[in-house]
Amino acid sequence: MSLVLPQNEKYLRDVFGAPLSDGACVLDAERQVGYVRLEFGNRRGPDSAYWDGWFSVTPTRNGHPLRGKVANGRLVQLIGGAT
Repeated sequence: MSLVLPQNEKYLRDVFGAPLSDGACVLDAERQVGYVRLEFGNRRGPDSAYWDGWFSVTPTRNGHPLRGKVANGRLVQLIGGAT
């Protein structure tokens, strides 16, 4: 698993401050259940100094990150952690 840069950890909190991780189950802004998908190893992931906090929420835990709805921590509520 890739490491999140310390300056990016603030983005990985839901609306109530609960920590988010790749694969965490969340309720999104449209009140639909989905899974946090983070992209590591490029500018779109939390291991990049250029990351702006936006990530994908996919219908399945193994869904490709580029195929999900774009969200950030303020737009989701944690339901369950990653397994």
